[in-house]
Amino acid sequence: MNLIRTAWIFALVITALTGCVSNVPYSVAVAEEKAVRHCTYIDTISENSDMGAFQIHPKLTFDGRDRVLRRAEMLNSTHVVWLADQPFGSVATAYHCPE
Repeated sequence: MNLIRTAWIFALVITALTGCVSNVPYSVAVAEEKAVRHCTYIDTISENSDMGAFQIHPKLTFDGRDRVLRRAEMLNSTHVVWLADQPFGSVATAYHCPE
């Protein structure tokens, strides 16, 4: 009985940890400008960052790409075209394309 309980607890912990590290892909597709000619322009989205003083670790950098993609999803856009994607900021135009 104790072995079964331990197995269930282990399975729950593994499930919880897997859920924490899973990365849900964005529903917004990245496209080139020529691919969105027939689409409706929604907005130009930009995210900037002041990284401040010297960064101690390279992993502690600004992730503007994710922020731009999240904002594009909130605007119900289907495609984005990157204008700039740098460590200090990202810019993309958001479009809604018909099915």
